[in-house]
Formats: sequence, structure tokens, C-alpha cells
Amino acid sequence: MSAPGPAKPRGTRIACSLRVGNGANGVYSVYPGGELKSIGNVEQVKWDKDPAGPVVQGVFTIIGEMGMTGQVILLDQAKWDALQKTKLVNHFYAALLWGGTPLKVVDDAGLIAKRGG
Repeated sequence: MSAPGPAKPRGTRIACSLRVGNGANGVYSVYPGGELKSIGNVEQVKWDKDPAGPVVQGVFTIIGEMGMTGQVILLDQAKWDALQKTKLVNHFYAALLWGGTPLKVVDDAGLIAKRGG
């Protein structure tokens, strides 16, 4: 009986899309790191026009070797702001890529933000 191989991420990247108040749309990708549950690279956001205002919506999905894996996570402005304020956005990405519970990270960020953390 051989030891199990190293855990692999659920996909090759996370495809991310943000929309801001003036209707500008931005896209970027997040790639897994070489270590278990790590993030390798977060691309700069590429905007279709100059963004103005806060992010009002974020959409995230895992892309595998054969395309989308099926799960799409939609975050509203309050949830995205909580992730940013609490600096848990990389934990959110890691949970998505490595089979964690990304919505639990979002919920925790919301609770921490409400407490002023």
C-alpha cells in the first residue's frame, strides 16, 4: 500500500469578475501555489473602462483542465467589502481552489467586520 500523493487544487485557476458602481467590469485570475492550500499568483484586474465607485458584485468560478467545474459564487457589495476589510480574500481564494468552504470564509468575514475587526 503506497502513501497518498500530494493533494491537488480543484482546478487550474479561479476566474474572477468584478462590477463597480459605474458599470465598469473587471476580470482577473487567481492561481494555486505549489504548497498545499496556498495561492500562487493573483493577476491585476483588467477593466473594460475606468472604474468608479465601490465593487457592487463579484463572481468567482473554478476553471479546470476541461473548463468550468460548475460552481459559481456570487458576492454582493457587503460580502466583498467584508472580505477586503478583514483581509480574508486570500483565504477565500484558497478555500475555493483547495476544496475548503469559501462561503464559510465569507460568513466569518462578515461577522468579524460587524465586530469591528
